[in-house]
Amino acid sequence: MPNQPKNIQNKIPGNMLDQMEGRIFDAQVARLSRLTRRTANAAFLREMYRRVKERYVQELQKRKIRLRALDGVRIDELVSYIFYYHIFQTSHLPAAIVENLEGDENYRETLVRDVAVYVVINEHLNVEKVSITSQCSPEIAAYNMACSYSLFVLGSFKGQDGRMNGINNLFKKSMLTTKSVIGLLAEGNSCDAVILWRHLHELECVLIVLCTKGEELFFRYVKHMEYFDMEGNPRAEELQQRLSEECKAFGVKERNAFINYGWLEYVEGFREGFGKEYRLNFKDGLQKIAGQSGRHAAYASASKILHPSAWVVAIRDDKFYKFTMFELYRSLTNIVAQIKGYVDRYRSSSDKPNECAAYARTIDGYLKMIERNNKVIAVKYAKR
Repeated sequence: MPNQPKNIQNKIPGNMLDQMEGRIFDAQVARLSRLTRRTANAAFLREMYRRVKERYVQELQKRKIRLRALDGVRIDELVSYIFYYHIFQTSHLPAAIVENLEGDENYRETLVRDVAVYVVINEHLNVEKVSITSQCSPEIAAYNMACSYSLFVLGSFKGQDGRMNGINNLFKKSMLTTKSVIGLLAEGNSCDAVILWRHLHELECVLIVLCTKGEELFFRYVKHMEYFDMEGNPRAEELQQRLSEECKAFGVKERNAFINYGWLEYVEGFREGFGKEYRLNFKDGLQKIAGQSGRHAAYASASKILHPSAWVVAIRDDKFYKFTMFELYRSLTNIVAQIKGYVDRYRSSSDKPNECAAYARTIDGYLKMIERNNKVIAVKYAKR
């Protein structure tokens, strides 16, 4: 009998490896088309993939880069580089021009050269930032799970109800922002995560007020948002007039303050307390009326690093990490509380009523997981 091959790859016929590679290629192209809602010429992409693979190896050799185990670019990554390069260059062009470009050897060669260089530099010469966590770490995975499940349920609502759809969009934005904060933490960018949490906290306060302070407030809020888009607006003169009348009616002298927070004047009790208990700002306006004044110290701390300062240099990443994980949990808990009420109220407009019925119980389970993970974080970083 012939000797057994030493390398397991030798046990797999070449045509089988080619078939596996082909299936991965097709699956990734289909996935990217679904994600981007763009359909690309698969035959063209396949030819570019073949040529980029060859140029990639040449670029590695030219720079004398020797790859360690598992450091080579993956098939799906290589396909993504090619797909997005081509979509970037052509998605705004008429189909006839795109077809001509795909047959143009100059364009083909440029694509192959650029993508090969992008891959080598970005995947093999980049300086890896050491992170204390990752996308696969349980505390990151639990947050992503809570957000993904919430987005899944929120995506089930259909109908013409303006308030339902508007609040739904704000909830989705809050969940996507939370996922972005977690993504920054996973990549080791804890300082940036704090800054983005600051934005999330503002949105959290908006959602609390819109969901708890009256049925018509949402429509007042939407109407008020027109003031942010007056420049170049054909209705600019009308909006300026309306703004002046509202400022006069409410006794507000600072236009910018009214543009940012004037919609709060329609919250019951705010107008009576304006100038005394409440002001048109975040601390004494939106945050206070949302019942979140107790968290202003955290918001103020996050604001200190919004602009480069000694804080950014002096505070270690693990401090930013711990701060963000705990404040993010408070924000997520508050937002989820509002989503629960929303799901219960608009359940009849969902095409997944069973998921709606189970949302409160299921999301509470995910929040418990986050809470358990936070206890571990508290112990790990207690003395740091």
